[in-house]
Amino acid sequence: GGLTAVPMAESWRGLRKRLQKPVAKGQWPGLAACVFVSKSLRLVEEIGYADLEAKSPMTRKTLMRIYSMTKCIVAAAVMQLLEAGHLDLDDELAKHLPNFQNPKVVTEGDDGMPNFSRLTPSRRPILIRHLLTHTSGISCGLAPTLDGPRQRTARERAWAGIYMPLVNRVDRGEVKDLAQWVLQPALSVNELAQLPLISHPGTHYSYGYSYDILGHLIEVKSGKKLESYLHDHILKPLGMCDTSFQVPCSKRLSVLYRYTKSRLWGSDGRRFRLVRVDPKKGAQSRWAKCLVPSAGGGLSSLEGGLLSTMDDYAKFLLAVTSGGQHGGVRILSEKSAEMMMSDLSSLLGSRVPSSARPYDDAGLGLSGIGELQRRGAPSWGGWFDGVPGVRQWGGAASCAFKFDPNKGQPILVMVMTQALPQDDGTTITTLLKDVREVIHAEK
Repeated sequence: GGLTAVPMAESWRGLRKRLQKPVAKGQWPGLAACVFVSKSLRLVEEIGYADLEAKSPMTRKTLMRIYSMTKCIVAAAVMQLLEAGHLDLDDELAKHLPNFQNPKVVTEGDDGMPNFSRLTPSRRPILIRHLLTHTSGISCGLAPTLDGPRQRTARERAWAGIYMPLVNRVDRGEVKDLAQWVLQPALSVNELAQLPLISHPGTHYSYGYSYDILGHLIEVKSGKKLESYLHDHILKPLGMCDTSFQVPCSKRLSVLYRYTKSRLWGSDGRRFRLVRVDPKKGAQSRWAKCLVPSAGGGLSSLEGGLLSTMDDYAKFLLAVTSGGQHGGVRILSEKSAEMMMSDLSSLLGSRVPSSARPYDDAGLGLSGIGELQRRGAPSWGGWFDGVPGVRQWGGAASCAFKFDPNKGQPILVMVMTQALPQDDGTTITTLLKDVREVIHAEK
């Protein structure tokens, strides 16, 4: 069943107007949002549409593309395997996937471009902890459909170009599953395991395909397909019955929109408006049959990660942030839940360079549920407000959450929508700030 909110006090109503801004301004089609304080549901907001043209309302039960928020659920699955003794954080990846033995690293030329004619042996093997912290040396290809009109430098394009043949193969339907994507037949020059690393493991934070490798590792160690393992060990136990990699027959997927004025992306070149991305008018959604289920959120130029609802994903976050259990169901031991919430970046070694942290910032780390603000965290706006202890993550279509321990009165906030380009974090950060102020005023 759904989550039940306590009656909303008058002091909470002011949050709603600010929360509704992206919808009121026409930047988002609609949103569903929730606020938990000390595990108690204090606010649910549902406004606007899941389908503007059909006037279908967006609700807490609307099915949405969560993209990179898939990673958090996969991190929990990895914690389960660690708990069961199937993996260790210090295991070499090659122990479980031998194709990753003796990786090579691309050198950088004087012009900042990758020099593929000069590969150097990796200083150290890829460890499981490197995959969990995006420091494996494996990055990802560009997804122009998600980026939209964003301009990339020649240098960015060159480094991401290492992976573009893989993206193109998934788009063309040439890859049937995660195992084939990670470990193509040896004749294929596009085998991920045979591609050079872009940095030495443990030295640089490179957001990318590390979690997709973890997804395949889950398959290898459990003997199940990724979607089956997640269903059996996390989704079904928690009652997340609407969460899967493709649209269930009984559910209707929300429309994905892009806020753009570009003619290239379907607007008129003069004014910003919301343009349908998926499904196109009269066509079937690309998620009707997921090409390759992605543990990281997407392997093609558009789709691949989990579909979920606000109600479903809230159950997962409540379990992880409450010591591994929710609703009488335990998915992680207290120790594993604590590890998942911890700064995994700090466990990379005795002296962790800032380059191995998100945004090359010593004030940030990475937990199993996303970025973690440490002491000295940035407060430049957008995603970051400088408050130590806050964990946060989001997906490409502007779904996002934040968890703040808040000195023993924990706050969990979530905002779900389907709009490109991804929100810069301002919406979720403002919501958390407003909630802090309201509960402080209630004391």
